[in-house]
Amino acid sequence: MTDATLRARPDDGGRLIVALADTILSDASPLLVEVDRRPVDRWVAPRIVGDAEHLTIDGALEGTTLHAAWSARRIAGQPVWEFALTLRNDGEHPVTITRMDTLALDAGPAWRTHGFHSAWGDEFRPLHGHAGHHLVLESRSGRSSHGQIPWLGLERGGTGAQPGAGEPPAALTIAPAYSGNWHIHAMAGGHITAGISPWQFFVELAPGESVTAPSVVLTIAPSLDAAAVALQRAVAADWLPRTPFTDALPVEWNHWWPYEDQEVDEHVIADNARIAQLLGIEVATVDAGWFGAADPTSYWQEQRGDWSSVNTARFPSGLAALGQSIRAAGVLPGMWIEAEAVGANSLLRAAHPEAMAHSVEGRRADPSYRVQTESLDSADPTFLGYVCLGSPAGRAHVLESMSTLITTTGARWIKLDFNIDPDAGCTRTDHGHGAGDGLLRHYEGLYAVLDEVRARHPEIMLESCSSGGLRIDLGLARHVHGFFLSDPDYTEHHLQVLWGVRHLLPPIGILHWSWSQWRGDYPPSRLDWQTLSADDFDTTLRAAMLHRFGVSLRLPELRPELLERLRVHVELFQRELEPFVRDAVLQPLTESPERGGFGERAPSIQLSHPDGRVLVAAFVLDGGRRPVALWPRGLDLDTTYTVTDLADGEGRRTSGSELLEEGLVPLGDDGVTSWLLLIAPAS
Repeated sequence: MTDATLRARPDDGGRLIVALADTILSDASPLLVEVDRRPVDRWVAPRIVGDAEHLTIDGALEGTTLHAAWSARRIAGQPVWEFALTLRNDGEHPVTITRMDTLALDAGPAWRTHGFHSAWGDEFRPLHGHAGHHLVLESRSGRSSHGQIPWLGLERGGTGAQPGAGEPPAALTIAPAYSGNWHIHAMAGGHITAGISPWQFFVELAPGESVTAPSVVLTIAPSLDAAAVALQRAVAADWLPRTPFTDALPVEWNHWWPYEDQEVDEHVIADNARIAQLLGIEVATVDAGWFGAADPTSYWQEQRGDWSSVNTARFPSGLAALGQSIRAAGVLPGMWIEAEAVGANSLLRAAHPEAMAHSVEGRRADPSYRVQTESLDSADPTFLGYVCLGSPAGRAHVLESMSTLITTTGARWIKLDFNIDPDAGCTRTDHGHGAGDGLLRHYEGLYAVLDEVRARHPEIMLESCSSGGLRIDLGLARHVHGFFLSDPDYTEHHLQVLWGVRHLLPPIGILHWSWSQWRGDYPPSRLDWQTLSADDFDTTLRAAMLHRFGVSLRLPELRPELLERLRVHVELFQRELEPFVRDAVLQPLTESPERGGFGERAPSIQLSHPDGRVLVAAFVLDGGRRPVALWPRGLDLDTTYTVTDLADGEGRRTSGSELLEEGLVPLGDDGVTSWLLLIAPAS
């Protein structure tokens, strides 16, 4: 797509024109700044340099002593731009910045709006409206996707009485690239601003000091589906860090849901690792439960931060031996760590008070989200439960904790968790930041630490998790190799989340396990593993094979029939699906399923590879009927294709025009509830 453009003009204080083909979608100042609560959106004599590939506007902001350098960088040749903003105080006196929105648009009222609510086990719950009403999307939890997802979609065109019908087809998506509190204000009439949340935020700039705002990513396309494809391609090509090892897409086993921290020990890990190797699984990850006091009944949340202590009641041989036992089984070790977190009873909290995050006024959490932080201190309401990475001591602790864990165990996979809601963040003024920018400085510190971890240990896979999927954003995506989508992984929920996250991430940036064996009693994840049919087990696996693939199962206790099905699907993933996960994009063929038995009950989706191949995945959920036909997209009408059912390897030849007219009919016995169908140009 080359018909999306940006251009700037110097009149009216500096303006940015956003266009698709010959249609101007917005003509507005590209930023909004507040200085001492006074809004400013105009430059004095702005200097404009560059073109639509890399455009900059800079100069003094009207009525202030601030110099603003704003830029738009096109990403990977896609119709996707990163908007960036740096402010510098060129005056003789301090100034206080209370808002710094990197994106501003005047798009008009003729748009339909789309976004997502997000909470634990309820990630990517859709919301819809139109630009005739105010819409505010934001996070106040201190985690980017706990509250709402940092993404807004606008679309117009089509027929009927819907908003935007009859307009030239167009779509815009807006994604703040920040892991803390962000906002998107879409006001009635189409005035939109986005960036770091102004709620409880301020930064004081002394003369000569600068601050860089979190960036915002804008995508321009004819439709929301086209925008999702463009952003996936951009993020895969020029955003996510990638290495030969992470591109190899190792299949992972993780101990958590079947064992949690109550039934895990070094024998459990070794037994599962041995079976994992026989199944072709390449990584065995030890989740929470390995650290802390030597007590088999200890609760992991209370001792977070004590990463140098090993729970020798569970792992008497120590961490080095644990890593060696996993390697001896023929797989690579992985380790979980919640490196930023601090338990109320941890030794770390007492030993390093200078690194602790505190809200010194003891402010109550914002009511817009349900606080999930555990192991707080009722006697000290200022304690936030995490190490402030705005402080040098905090950064040093997290860096050395992660690095030591990697070198001690030989880990090749690190699962970085964060089960904390920082709210507005640390308000201390004695360890590296001001009273109003603690959360911003924490995340700047986190990004720097993760970059250093990857530089020291380029051989690792770094996975981000946050109570499942509560810190998914394009800011963190620059510093990790992939995101865990959600703690629950039952198939209906998984597919709903997958339909949502494809608006932000490509398959290579996504990890979710197949339906796990849950030790705890979470009703939606209940499954009778003794009577589960092979066909239904296949469906749980196939749903999790459209991105990075992993499982959390009691391998020594799994029925032989299911173990064999797992082995077959691991081999299938490695042989057929890995090239699609590495290089393809996700494109739904139906509407999304929704939790609770709602939405599409026979959903299908495809992975579209740059070489012209397509992989179609289709599922029948509870209450659904087997689809009469599937309708793949993007095929050439004049090309002859071979369609292969990956369940049995049988192929049939057909043309692109036949697939367009008749669809793709899924075959198989009545009990089959999922299909993986490879469509490739016939040789």
